Amino acid sequence: MNKINYTKIYYYSILIFAFILPLSRAGISFFVTILPLIYLIEGDFKNKYNKIKSNKILIALGIYIVYSALTILWSTDIEMALHIIRLNLYLLTIFVIATSLKKEYIYHIITIFLVGMFVSEFIAYGVFFELWQFKYATPVNPSPFMMHMDYSVFMAFTSILLLNRILSSHYNLKEKLVFGFFFLTVTGNLFLATGRTGQVAFIAGIIIMTILHFRVSIKSFILSIILLTTIFTTAYNISDSFKMRVGHTVADIEKMKDGDFSGSWGIRVAYWIVTYNIIQEYPLGVGIGDFELVINEELKKDQYMFFSNGTKYFMCNNHPHNQFLVILLQMGAIGIVLFLYFIYQILAIKIEDKELKNLSVIFMIIYLVGCFGEPLMLKQFTLTLFALFIGLFLSYNNEKLKEL
Repeated sequence: MNKINYTKIYYYSILIFAFILPLSRAGISFFVTILPLIYLIEGDFKNKYNKIKSNKILIALGIYIVYSALTILWSTDIEMALHIIRLNLYLLTIFVIATSLKKEYIYHIITIFLVGMFVSEFIAYGVFFELWQFKYATPVNPSPFMMHMDYSVFMAFTSILLLNRILSSHYNLKEKLVFGFFFLTVTGNLFLATGRTGQVAFIAGIIIMTILHFRVSIKSFILSIILLTTIFTTAYNISDSFKMRVGHTVADIEKMKDGDFSGSWGIRVAYWIVTYNIIQEYPLGVGIGDFELVINEELKKDQYMFFSNGTKYFMCNNHPHNQFLVILLQMGAIGIVLFLYFIYQILAIKIEDKELKNLSVIFMIIYLVGCFGEPLMLKQFTLTLFALFIGLFLSYNNEKLKEL
């Protein structure tokens, strides 16, 4: 009987996983279940334990996951707590990919992710130009498979990923022309949609990418300014949606000057104010499941009389639009320190391949900036995007991990 080739099973499973990631919730659920299951069936637990034990990033992630689960002990909303713990289990995919995938497969998987994004883009443009209808996508928000804010993060990362490849020496002219065309279409779609989270993350990505390629210099500064000015000027003049969102942003800032927090940006600031006051009372957080309950209770206090009824209503019926605030509320100071330590370890990872190293930094910056606008790790698509790419970056050193 032939021995099962688990190396190939992991490769093809992760390859398909990367392709369907921008396209299917059901596909995501299937693979975040099946990959850990394959990991368990394969066995060889001693070797896997030694690999994980030898990796600071995986240890930091493990501590973060365990501590977040422990905060259920001081949660009262057990249903919400269990829902978030289930989402955190998506992060187990990182352990599987990091310790099982061979590094020669990394670029294949990133490329197939781009193919999945191309399919998504094709559908989105068809909706935008009213060539067809698709699910809940509209010409105003041509996001075919996920919420527009989440899709904007996907597009921002894809756009900078393509630009990073264009600037890389690994590809020939023909390949770079293909990447260039795809870059224009993805960036165009980013500014046709109404997701400001991805647009802001895109700005950060452009700046970091030029610094990585040209270091901190006059050249990188000028190139960043030229790229951003060209893209934003074009978007403002072509996209009515982008022009409208810019107008809303300016209006929100003017409202806040007058003490009105009813705009999109004003509500985000209001969440910061409320979180600051809650953390003073609960330095260890309120538990993984209680952040929405506690916000509701906090807003009943007289000190928030300057918030309009509309602002309070929105805040009582939605999550904080910020991943860092969610972690602070759930797990307090300890939780945010554990999370930031995990992020630091990722940014400090040693990857000899320059293109992949640059991509790891760019990805983290785009994702972290996105986390200021949305709780990306509470959402299936963006959480899985994080799990896939962090797993890929860690798998580069898979073969160097200690084996006993």
